[in-house]
Amino acid sequence: MDVSTACDISSQNKPRKRSCLERLSNGFISLLERAFYRLGYVVASHPYLTICQCVLICGLCAIGMKDFKETNAAEKLWVPATSRIQDEKRWVMKNFPPFTRYASVILTADNVLSPASLRAMMAFYKSANTLESGPHYLQTMCFRVGPVCHVTSILELWFYNEELINSLTQDDIIQKINNVTMSPMYHSKLHLGSLLGQMWRDSSGQIVGAKAASMLFLLYDKPEWKKPAMDWELKMVNLAKSGHSDLTDIFIYTTRSFDDEGYGAVNADVNLLSTGFSLVMVYLILTLGRFNLVHQKFYLSIAGLLSVGLAIGFAYGLAITCGVLYGPVHALMPFLLLGIGVDDMFVIVEAWKNLTPKELKLPLVDRMALSLKHAGVSITVTSITDVVAFAIGASTVIPGLSGFCIYAALGILALYGLQATFFVACLTLDQRKVEATRDGCIPCYVHKNYTPNSFSQWNIMTTAFEKYVGPNLMKFPIKVLVLLVTSALLGVNVWGFYHLKQDFSLTMYIPSDSYAHKYAMAREKYFPSDGLDTAVYCKDFEYHKSRDLMEKMYSNIVEDPYIVNGSVVFWFSAFNDWFDRMRDDPSVAPSMYGDVKYPYSKAWFALLVHRFLYHTPQGQAYRQFIKFENASSTGNPIIRGTYFKLRHTYQPDSKSEIIAMEHLRHIIDNSGLPGGGCFAYTDVYLTYETNKILQRELYRNLLLAVICVFTVTLLLIANFRTSLIVFTCVIFTLVDVAGTLHFWGVTIDTASSILLTLSVGLAVDYSAHIGHMFMTVQGTRPERVVETLKKIGPAVFSGGFSTFLAFLLLCNSYSYGFSLFFRVFFTVVLFGLFHGLIYLPVVLSWIGPEPYDTHLTTEDRANIYIPQCKCNSQGESNHLEPSTQKLIRDSNTRESTDQEALWVPQEDLALVDKKEQDLTTVDTANAPLLNDSSKDMTTQQDHPSSQIPFTSIQPSHNITTHTSPLQQEKQELINGDTCPLLQERRTDIIPTSSGEKEKKMTSMVSPWIVKGSEITLAPSMDVTGSRNKTDTSRGSPTGPTQTVPHPTPVTQELSTVPSKPPTIKTNRQPPHTVTVAQNLQLDHTRTPPSTVSKATSDATTPDSGIHNGLDIPAVKTEMLNSPWIVDGSQLILVPGWGASTDPSTKNKKHQESMTGQRKQTSSVMDSTRKSLSEADR
Repeated sequence: MDVSTACDISSQNKPRKRSCLERLSNGFISLLERAFYRLGYVVASHPYLTICQCVLICGLCAIGMKDFKETNAAEKLWVPATSRIQDEKRWVMKNFPPFTRYASVILTADNVLSPASLRAMMAFYKSANTLESGPHYLQTMCFRVGPVCHVTSILELWFYNEELINSLTQDDIIQKINNVTMSPMYHSKLHLGSLLGQMWRDSSGQIVGAKAASMLFLLYDKPEWKKPAMDWELKMVNLAKSGHSDLTDIFIYTTRSFDDEGYGAVNADVNLLSTGFSLVMVYLILTLGRFNLVHQKFYLSIAGLLSVGLAIGFAYGLAITCGVLYGPVHALMPFLLLGIGVDDMFVIVEAWKNLTPKELKLPLVDRMALSLKHAGVSITVTSITDVVAFAIGASTVIPGLSGFCIYAALGILALYGLQATFFVACLTLDQRKVEATRDGCIPCYVHKNYTPNSFSQWNIMTTAFEKYVGPNLMKFPIKVLVLLVTSALLGVNVWGFYHLKQDFSLTMYIPSDSYAHKYAMAREKYFPSDGLDTAVYCKDFEYHKSRDLMEKMYSNIVEDPYIVNGSVVFWFSAFNDWFDRMRDDPSVAPSMYGDVKYPYSKAWFALLVHRFLYHTPQGQAYRQFIKFENASSTGNPIIRGTYFKLRHTYQPDSKSEIIAMEHLRHIIDNSGLPGGGCFAYTDVYLTYETNKILQRELYRNLLLAVICVFTVTLLLIANFRTSLIVFTCVIFTLVDVAGTLHFWGVTIDTASSILLTLSVGLAVDYSAHIGHMFMTVQGTRPERVVETLKKIGPAVFSGGFSTFLAFLLLCNSYSYGFSLFFRVFFTVVLFGLFHGLIYLPVVLSWIGPEPYDTHLTTEDRANIYIPQCKCNSQGESNHLEPSTQKLIRDSNTRESTDQEALWVPQEDLALVDKKEQDLTTVDTANAPLLNDSSKDMTTQQDHPSSQIPFTSIQPSHNITTHTSPLQQEKQELINGDTCPLLQERRTDIIPTSSGEKEKKMTSMVSPWIVKGSEITLAPSMDVTGSRNKTDTSRGSPTGPTQTVPHPTPVTQELSTVPSKPPTIKTNRQPPHTVTVAQNLQLDHTRTPPSTVSKATSDATTPDSGIHNGLDIPAVKTEMLNSPWIVDGSQLILVPGWGASTDPSTKNKKHQESMTGQRKQTSSVMDSTRKSLSEADR
């Protein structure tokens, strides 16, 4: 390959013009990488201090947990604070607090209206009355209506008289059931639909049989009776489970049942979750470490899980201190942080494993810094995306969901910091232990002469992705199959997502094998028409003036199609009936005034109502519906509030239930009663209020979350096409998860809404890592995909699989809540890994964008460092990472990794490579400027920036080395042409009268060096006994020297000094400084002038430039051990060319041709420098 072709290649590799987004993101990513490098360096240098600081900070924040209090109130967790029901509930709790407990029983038989069934029901009632709880039993704790306990069943038609019931015949029973409409015991309407289930009638319409009968026991809920009442309820459960020979089944549900069965199952499944954590830990040990005595990662795995615990303490303590409420659903937090934290751990460890062999020779602190630099941006993409998504979710009006998002955002933020500090510090200590060959489990024991077994050196997962997964995915039939499967899954699950309905039933959260769940199923089977019991509460207003309005509201409610006919128990109508009968009574007459036949004052009305309730048999059944003030004193009673009961018709789903509630509210709100008068309320309305906005809030939060995901990934990944493809992966995962949940029988409720919101954070992790890594590797699209899967695929897979392991044991849970957790997490992991590791690579292999601009990207700025340089360019100094002065360019670049390929003919490269080991030897004892170059470069100490200036070899000074035969052969391959790429410049050394030498600096023009740079040159030296000595004739005081061009840095790493170095005669000069006058624009398209094949005494030496990352594409560089260049400098040298004339007149043709371009070139270079950011420089 001739020089013209080389120049053309160099021209083609010029950096393309970058967009504003790329410049912004490159600058931001560069800043992140430098920050993570320095953070990793500091953490690795002081691991114990870092660990102590992390534990101290998290511990201080965790102090806030001393005020921990779990909120179980539904109105505080799931109802918006601005909802009307909040005020309504407070009023009800103040005036009519719940005062009863209950035990509801369903008894089934072939016909419960048979004499045998009634006798069995009476026996069960009698047994319930005899149950004792300490000194208490049913008769002492029951809610009474008059003198009798309130127990609702068809037995009240016979006053629970055992003798009478035992004497009944079938005809007696049928006649009584069909002719009685009022309860003879409680003087209230008898609603047979709630007492008998699955009734059937004869041809005349009379009830002749039923499959089930209900029985309801009511107890006072007094604080001093709570424990005896709970004990009695437990005995009732055992009594129902024992059954009866004349009854098919007995189902029961009590006040304590949900706590016993629902929360009991949760507590039982917590043990399964603990086992799941143990599985995760075992997986971490197996995956992070290797199967030998030294490299196993037992303690590192514990440290990784400990970081999750520290993040939980930080988030909980800080949130509780700030007053953020904590609900039962917040128990999901550890599993969310476990999934994200383990994923970040694997990414960091994978970055450590992916260090190149050259990088592995660096000191431990440098290796840790590099690992965190490579992994830091990746975990930043996922962590910041999750934090922003949950922070946006915190704006929801549902307090419980908002609180969960706040806890999650704080936890992920803390985990992000802990993984970058605490875990890296633990990884550093673990690596110290490994390098000291200490035992993995017993660190105090050191293995001597330890050699790990061969099997432990095999990375199974990396090999699988590199050799099997990646290459197979790049096959065209596989790509087509992946797209077809993805499309099919998306189509089916879009349909499922569309039909995902909103519904909530408390029964779902009761274990399916519990007695409480069986009762719920029996009620749904035998009493399907039973709707929801509710009530209408009325505040204190002038009832005596609102009789017509009250009766009109009552009639409208009765006619409401969503209200069960005959279910309204209205005390006001009963009082009016009594008052109309007693109007002429002398004790009632004074209450009326004039023509108004009704109490004319509020006081009279309250007095008469009190008399009706406490002094008449009919009124006793309504005592509970009215609250009096001064009812037991000698003063006049005052009505503070009233209510009446009714029942909604059965509604099949949440949407219909909300319609029924709103219809009743509309009737009451438009009744015209003064002062806001009345309102409908029941505790279940709290759920209805949540369901009314839950679906809207869910879709809102998901939309905002995915928008944030796209925005953050666009900023951090810095490529619109890649960000869009990653965004589609997140969308497809969410759709597939939601659609699968529909087919799994899951509905939209509070728990599923939180889990779907949470799935956004997990879905991002599986795709963003792949997208970001794809943009950093070089090559063709298929090559980049395979390399991406090799580097980051194992970490992504391990992160998802470990999350799956944590929930694996919940797959057979009887608890709906934990079963729902498993279903959501399983589908998120399944579809997330599919889209991240299968679909995304296939799409990127077809339409993936170009990688980051390797000329100025963070990869090159990070890997081709000018060490601790102090470059006076236009009065500025560049200060780079102190420990990267020996870091070389990683081989994964798109450009040529062998600079010789640009100048050495391809047919001769084999000869050069074959003898690569025959390298130049140098007498380091006589080279004071060598700076310990004879030592292994991986163990050099960092030098202050003042000791390592930029250095360059001047054309007018010869480089003298002891040259090996290999170098002579290589030199002959590349000497032969003269390239007019550099403007001639020289430095003369003039002897002074005192014998000292005075430096005369002249301007040096080179496109490879920043204008204004001061270049320090090492002295020329004579080598005795070298081959082909040549006498220079320029008046150089150095005498005869050998000219050795340097078209590319010589690969040489000397760990020891040869025992017998060659004899070297040195004639030293003081270092010389050259100031660059200007830069020239290279014109690679020009054909170089004719050249002389052999260098003469007047030949110019090759120019050298300092690679500043600005003008040429970066190439792989090797360390150059030479006494002629100040240690630590990294130079990219242009090819050497022979000259045919004297230095004073040579290359005149080129100089003349370059003169006309100088002004234009200078302005171009100046404008180029101005456009570069400080980070680029």
